[in-house]
Parts: sequence; C-alpha cells; structure tokens
Amino acid sequence: MIVTCPNCQANLTIPDDRLPKGKMVTAACPRCKGPITIDSAGAAAAPVPAAAVETAPPAEAPGPTEVPPAEVPEEPVSYGERGQPRALVCMTPPAERQQVLATLKRAGYATQIATDPAEALERLRFTVYAVVVVREGFDGPAEGGHSLWEALAEMPMAMRRNTHVVFVSPTVASHDPAAAFAKSVDLVIHPNDLPHLADALKRSLAESEQIYRVFRETQVALGKGQP
Repeated sequence: MIVTCPNCQANLTIPDDRLPKGKMVTAACPRCKGPITIDSAGAAAAPVPAAAVETAPPAEAPGPTEVPPAEVPEEPVSYGERGQPRALVCMTPPAERQQVLATLKRAGYATQIATDPAEALERLRFTVYAVVVVREGFDGPAEGGHSLWEALAEMPMAMRRNTHVVFVSPTVASHDPAAAFAKSVDLVIHPNDLPHLADALKRSLAESEQIYRVFRETQVALGKGQP
C-alpha cells in the first residue's frame, strides 16, 4: 500500500502483509516523525492526536494497532530502473561508497544508500534486496539495540538465500571463505580490491547459485523439495 503522510506529504510504501486486515493502524512517518493513521482497507486517514489515541475508551472503539514505521522514502527511481534487482549500500567512506555505487549501477542494479544502521534496518524491513554491501565500521546497535548483522541473520531462509551480502573490510583478504563463513556473509573483499568488485560479485553469485542448485537437487532426491 502506498500512503501519503498528511504532515510532510512524503510518499511511503507499506507492504500489505504487514497491515492487519480490517483495522485502523498508526505509524510514525520516518521523515517528519508525525503520526499517520492508516485504514488497512483504504488510504491513509488524517493524523490522530496522540492524546486521543491514548485515551480512547476501548468500549467505544478498538484502539489503534501499532505497526512498524513506514518505509523510509526512497531516492527517485527512474523508469529504466523499475524491475531491476535492488542493491543496498551501507558504507561511510565517500570515495569507497561512490565506487561501489557506480559498479553496482553498471552491473544493472537499482541502488540505494543507508546513511546509518537505523536507516539500513528500516530499508531491510520493507524492501527485498538482491545485494547488500556493508563496510566494516558501519554497523552498530540501532534503536532498541538491534544491529544490522542481527537483522541479516534473522532473515527468513528463503529471503536470505536470495540476498547476497558483501562485507568490505581492510582486515580480510578478498574471497577468503573462512572469513566469509565467520561473518555469515557471501563475499568478503578488501577495500583495495573494490575496483574489481564487479568480477568478484559475478564470481561469488555463480558460486552461490551452484551451492543452492546442489542443495535443491539433494532436497528433491530426498523427497523434501520440488523438482
């Protein structure tokens, strides 16, 4: 569902499966932090004063249901980028970030940037990314103490298999499988090798596809999967 914040007019996207059907829910706008009241059977309604929400008698009407904050407003996506796989870049050093963004765009990804761990968590909550690139030093406990790595580790397996996580660190050797396993990522790469990110990513994606192909064939052979 796409709704418009009545306070700042930001267009927000909330997956339908995160809204309880037939109920009025409230969410905080990630841009202006103002309240948004959403009718799950229709569009966003006018903002409800906080006091009214807190003191509304349960006997008269069911209280609003809290839902996760709406999706962080995205950068404008051009017509040509629609339908492209998405990539999330979580990096602080500007030069490295621009290098990674340029490489991913040339590889056919629609890229987005997270400026801090809290924004990264919000984007991961509402958007499916084919590639997530995280620079060492970017992550840290966000609101509630939840970290980006915890969010990636807690992804449903079906979603995690389709999300290729790249860890950029000056303390690892590129393509080191032991370091990747220890960090629970698909690819580790040293910052000095970022000029070769396109080739490294292509190779890593092919290796992952081969691994999952063997896994699926084994599941089918054991009668636990579909051919």
